[in-house]
Amino acid sequence: MPYLIVSTIGTSLLTNFAVSCEDRSVSLLLRETANLREKELSQEERETIDRIVQDVETRLSEAKPGEMRRSSAELNGIYGYYGQEVNKKQLLARDVHILIATDTYQGKETAHLVERHLRALGVGMVQVLVPYGLSTRDCSSFSTGINQIVKWCEETLPGYARAGYRIVFNLVGGFKGLQGYMNTLGMFYADEIIYIFEAPSADLIRIPRLPVLLDEIPVLRQKAALFAMMVHGYLASREEVEGIPEICLDFDDQGSCTLSTWGLLIWERNKERVLGDHLQQFPGLVYEKSFEKDFQAIKDKTRRADLQATLAKVSLLFRSRGLEGLRSDSGLLYENYVGLKRTGIGHFRLNRNWRVSCQAAGSVLRLCHVGSHDYVNNKP
Repeated sequence: MPYLIVSTIGTSLLTNFAVSCEDRSVSLLLRETANLREKELSQEERETIDRIVQDVETRLSEAKPGEMRRSSAELNGIYGYYGQEVNKKQLLARDVHILIATDTYQGKETAHLVERHLRALGVGMVQVLVPYGLSTRDCSSFSTGINQIVKWCEETLPGYARAGYRIVFNLVGGFKGLQGYMNTLGMFYADEIIYIFEAPSADLIRIPRLPVLLDEIPVLRQKAALFAMMVHGYLASREEVEGIPEICLDFDDQGSCTLSTWGLLIWERNKERVLGDHLQQFPGLVYEKSFEKDFQAIKDKTRRADLQATLAKVSLLFRSRGLEGLRSDSGLLYENYVGLKRTGIGHFRLNRNWRVSCQAAGSVLRLCHVGSHDYVNNKP
């Protein structure tokens, strides 16, 4: 059975090297710049970090397995999990490793160090995942990054599970705040979560999947359009979210709210069932009978859900910026039709092959047809 191993990446490779240096300024530099992106570093700071990365990579290439495990929490977990199989390249070649790094210069560089090392071992596929904003700089940045991880988990991991991969969350490395969230996500997405005791000769702690389910909450159907819009950053009022469990919401100082990490997780786990049902009403959108007929002709619930998730985004963009908002969105790419008797009719994309034709009428956007590229273009 192939493995998909998700590892949280900290900076232990760099900090452990710094501890071994006689120059204490190295440790101080790493500590003071831990949450900084590349553009926030001075040239001198970046060059110093780059030299550390090069020295660490040289040491890794020369180190024995025991030394590697001591030099990196992440590698300690990976080597500990594989055991003797770490030397069997034909087995490693079938596996996938996802390295979740912080959106910082040190975080990315450390992850790429681990990535190159795993490729040298013979791992078939290694990907570095850097959720935008993920760092311990502040709560807002951290929450933004966590929410992206939740979406990635829901969009990616079930497919690997269906393909027969054993999904393992390696949480030996990374910072504690991230580990806490990943531990909870692992209960839903991983077959196994691994930790390791801190003693030099410690054994691996292996936690099997627990039978955790997220039951659909009735309010998801009652307020489906609101949930779909909050996914795209809509700030709802307290009146709008009445009846939604507080654990699903994050409130700002003005009393507005959007989805919390757990609200997002609950929505992502249920949105296909909810949005795959009847057509939702979104502010600023009006459905022509032709559009409603096209929608009813769609029998695939996944396609229905994808369509309505897109309509939530269209609603927000059109109300805030009109057609220009749809034009500037790289996913929608709104364009007007040319050469039609009726003017002002355009279309936006759902994906590479599907389109929605529409016409702006004052403060509303009238949706005309939905379907394949050729179907919509032939009778917009």
